[in-house]
Amino acid sequence: MLIVGERINTSRHAVNEAVNSRNAAAIQREVRLQIDGGADLIDVNAGSRRDSEADDLLWLMEVIQGDFPEVRLCIDSADPNIMNTVLDKVGLPPMLNSTTGERSRLETMTPVIQKRPCDIVALCMDDQGIPKSAGQTVENAVRLVSYLEGLGVNRENIYLDPVIQAVSANSHAGIMALEAIDGIRRELDGVHIISGLSNISFGLPRRPLVNRAFLILALKAGLDAAILDPSDRGLMSALKAAQVLLDQDPWCQAYTRAFREGRLDT
Repeated sequence: MLIVGERINTSRHAVNEAVNSRNAAAIQREVRLQIDGGADLIDVNAGSRRDSEADDLLWLMEVIQGDFPEVRLCIDSADPNIMNTVLDKVGLPPMLNSTTGERSRLETMTPVIQKRPCDIVALCMDDQGIPKSAGQTVENAVRLVSYLEGLGVNRENIYLDPVIQAVSANSHAGIMALEAIDGIRRELDGVHIISGLSNISFGLPRRPLVNRAFLILALKAGLDAAILDPSDRGLMSALKAAQVLLDQDPWCQAYTRAFREGRLDT
């Protein structure tokens, strides 16, 4: 499973303060925490700072790439123009988070997507809004993949997001998400399926417990990438155990290595 570390987000108070004061050391500690926890990419989001988002995003990217040149970045912005501005400053091929099936969003993201080879996160929603059923999610996914392939994006670079909703607001949201993941996996061979994991538990107490249970169920349904907090040792330990049980960890090598390194938390 591909792990995208979510902690470099200015909606978090500590990160926002670090950006305000240009405290590079604080950002580097956050990145190191995520890499040590198992992150493959680092999501970088300064979207809460609308008046200075582009400058702040560029500063964050410079700090991270200066100290961790081997780590790929996931550029996370709701503004395609900002993505276009910062894209040339990314060293390794990045992930772009994100586009949707909404016509206006696809049109404005098209030149960004075509600018250089990237992985693309595509949310399975269209002009009708957030899907109301797993079937609608799969239909949106099929249209998105068709459009992106028409732009020359290979399937292995497409990460479909089934738009996970909070079970606190809709008790059917968990089942719908799992059915959507399974449906996309069956319908679209070769694409990846990604999720902002913690959306499922929004509004509930003991959110990490719900996140862990959902991650295991989603892994079985076909999820193969997640945006999450890799410093959550319980979550990462549950992931390692689930991969063993689902035959996704040959000879239990990753699990036993994590045990020897003291990274398993019961």
